[in-house]
Amino acid sequence: MDNIKFNSYQLLRNQIYNFFRVQIRNEVIKPGDPIAIKNVALQLGVSRTPLREALLQLQSEGFVTILPQRGVFINKLGQKDIKNIYEILGGLESRVIISVFDKIGKTEITKMRQIDMEMQDKILYRNVYKYYDLNIRFHDVFLDLSENKDLVNYVRIQKQKLYGFTSINYGKQWKNKNFREHEKFVQLLEKGNALKAANYMRDVHWIFKPPEKM
Repeated sequence: MDNIKFNSYQLLRNQIYNFFRVQIRNEVIKPGDPIAIKNVALQLGVSRTPLREALLQLQSEGFVTILPQRGVFINKLGQKDIKNIYEILGGLESRVIISVFDKIGKTEITKMRQIDMEMQDKILYRNVYKYYDLNIRFHDVFLDLSENKDLVNYVRIQKQKLYGFTSINYGKQWKNKNFREHEKFVQLLEKGNALKAANYMRDVHWIFKPPEKM
């Protein structure tokens, strides 16, 4: 880990948080790895207080576990964890769809289709995070219409965890399935059936079935 000095005029906790997210995402630190707080504080040139605050935020989002007297460890994301996240996302997003359905018009439907086609183009793209980011953008089209910002923020935290561990390979099969389900969801929106669209998002799209490779 390089010796990095953060700008003291910026919010240190957010800088440290983002630093760790990049380290986890790029597998510089991997699931199961310990984090030596004292060493990291010295390497980053920060005090232990903002460092610990950043780690507490990472723990609340499921990225790390803080064990008293033992240290801080990067979490492992297993199939059971993924299944649980899918269930959470399905329930919450279906609720949002019902609440914002009247706000979804031709502009939003066109935007979702454009994003979905871009995702299809990137199925074989090596940088999986570009694909994941597009997937998040697709769902954000209707999530951004919600006035319940606490709910939407929680949904986004779960997705950060879901797509934030590079040891998880969702594979081409998952990407193709994702594309087809997005198109079916948009078709239900076009037909004007809020309940069917919400149920499809919860009971089909966010049902976890392990892909060929994990």
